[in-house]
Amino acid sequence: MYLTAVLLIVATAAAGALKWWGGAEFGAQHPTVGALVEPASALRAAAWQSATLGGLLLATVIVTIGGAQLIESGTWGALRLYENRSHVLYGRRLCAAVVFLAAVQLVNGLTLWTVMRGMALLRPTPTRPPTAFDTGTPALGLADAGSAGWAEALTATGGALLVQTLYLSLGWCAAALLRNSIGTLSLGIGPWLVTAPLLLLPVGPFVPHAWIASLMSLPGETQYRLYFWSQATGQSSSAVGAVLVAAFAAAAAFLAQLLLRSERVLRPID
Repeated sequence: MYLTAVLLIVATAAAGALKWWGGAEFGAQHPTVGALVEPASALRAAAWQSATLGGLLLATVIVTIGGAQLIESGTWGALRLYENRSHVLYGRRLCAAVVFLAAVQLVNGLTLWTVMRGMALLRPTPTRPPTAFDTGTPALGLADAGSAGWAEALTATGGALLVQTLYLSLGWCAAALLRNSIGTLSLGIGPWLVTAPLLLLPVGPFVPHAWIASLMSLPGETQYRLYFWSQATGQSSSAVGAVLVAAFAAAAAFLAQLLLRSERVLRPID
């Protein structure tokens, strides 16, 4: 779990440094990459990372280690001897996981900001006319996300935690159904990857990836490799995306605690 978090942070910082280096070679930074020298923009980029494939991977690993392994080994049933309320046990672990993910987001943002500040000192980009890097060309299909204020950064952080709560709840459902670690890891990540190409079809707006993109206001390809979910763009209302993600997260959390009730050492007849 900690190793996955560290790898996510390192991958984000490395991707940012590579894009900065490439912009310095070109002679102009893309506005979104150049804005990462600001702490609020770096925090928003970390939230984008947490709400997409990087955050999904970390959340699934957390559920696999802290949920599926407990069920597979019989530890969850033993815990029910001391706390029979499955929703309490589940709620405690869900809250602990969300707090951990929030800390990872913060560290990720601080690390990215520090690395990009260092890159700005090591490889300063020459000043070019505004037309030197056209962010609106059809060939690139980019939207200028630009700098972020603290309100935008904190909103993105909260949205990412909501998305990760959805990931965690669905992962717990998979753990309760499959009762093994490998199956939970596969079912937690697999469907999201398999259904990603649906975004390119007419059904794209009805795929959960699109709701997440709307909630997070993801700017398509603007971040390049700074986040790992570039097919979806936040084109619809972020409020609608937030409602849909929150509704599915609540439904998945409720279903997970119902499924976990069956995991116990002693039956009522005992």
